[in-house]
Amino acid sequence: MRRTAIIIAMLAIMIPVVTGAEATYHDVPTGSTVNDVAIAADGGYMIAGTDEGRIICIQQDGTVLWNVSTGSAVTTVDIADSRGYVAAGTDRGDVILLGRNGEYYWTRSIAGPVRDLAFSGDGRALAVGGERIALYDYQGKENWNFSTVAAPPPAPPTIVSVAITQDGNYIAAGSDNGVIYFIGKRGNMIWQSLARGPVTAVDTNRDGSLIAVGSRDRALQVYGRPGMLSWVMPTGASILALALSEDGRFIVVGKEGGDVECYRPDEGLLWRDRIGGDVVTVDVSRRGEAAAAGTADGTIRLFGGESAMRWSFGAGAPVRAVALSENGDYLAAGAGDRALIFRTADPPMPARLEDPESTTPRPTPTLAGGEGAIVGLLAIGAAGAACRLRRR
Repeated sequence: MRRTAIIIAMLAIMIPVVTGAEATYHDVPTGSTVNDVAIAADGGYMIAGTDEGRIICIQQDGTVLWNVSTGSAVTTVDIADSRGYVAAGTDRGDVILLGRNGEYYWTRSIAGPVRDLAFSGDGRALAVGGERIALYDYQGKENWNFSTVAAPPPAPPTIVSVAITQDGNYIAAGSDNGVIYFIGKRGNMIWQSLARGPVTAVDTNRDGSLIAVGSRDRALQVYGRPGMLSWVMPTGASILALALSEDGRFIVVGKEGGDVECYRPDEGLLWRDRIGGDVVTVDVSRRGEAAAAGTADGTIRLFGGESAMRWSFGAGAPVRAVALSENGDYLAAGAGDRALIFRTADPPMPARLEDPESTTPRPTPTLAGGEGAIVGLLAIGAAGAACRLRRR
């Protein structure tokens, strides 16, 4: 009887883990590759932009609210929470503004594919990067584009990354020919600088007093608003992705070869984690409560702001984009032709069990301390013991 009681207790512990636990993530098929994602500040919904030209809005519970076709691959998306706007850029150069419920407002065009776009915090301005940098207001008026700002270098650059401050007063941008731009809201060029390789990512803190730049020259650069290079950190490998927290206290970089690193500007490295596979996308919450990374070989990893890994998730397809809610409570990601939204407090638990007849394995979470493996062994042991009892 004692042995039976132990087995029953073990099964009682295990059953909620397998069948009764609340889902901590939802996995939504999108029909084609997800190129970019954005998430609302409170994590209530996410936006995914796909290679088939779809802008898809997905609620926190995995419900698809709306699905809009653009006619061209969606390359980048962003959300303006304060006004309920959704912006998207496409491969043919369209800049599209939608409302919170998917209603259409306007479309504008820039030269070349849209590579990146970003809303100001108040939602009144939208910075766009392609063959030019352009600034639009929320009504679709083009305030300026790069040709009205300053003469470009002899070989016109492609702007691969843009960032804009909370108040819209400053815009930072980086090009694939290594030029870094810092521009005022009226289109006045405040300063330019050069990296020794193609710029891959730029970001600013809330007020534009810090500008972080990552490039293929294997160095992290941090500028002050007047243009002085205040801090440089060799990274040993090309930076493929970068995010600066709004308060300016944390910079997270993803590198070629599989390292994620977190720095405190003007101080140094806080932590490093080796994932394996190029780290092509990162994000950090507003005050650095959480950081996230995604890799070309299909790993999504969540970190504490000042500590290493909290959990890791095998997505089963290349991860092109991750985005954290303002406080880091929710994480959106795009992996292959699926959009995922996670509640970050707990290790990933799927919304429902896979069909027993299915031969396709589910994406697999891993806890920082390896608890997942221990739980699996307990389940196997409990099942084996129960079978032995039945045979008696």
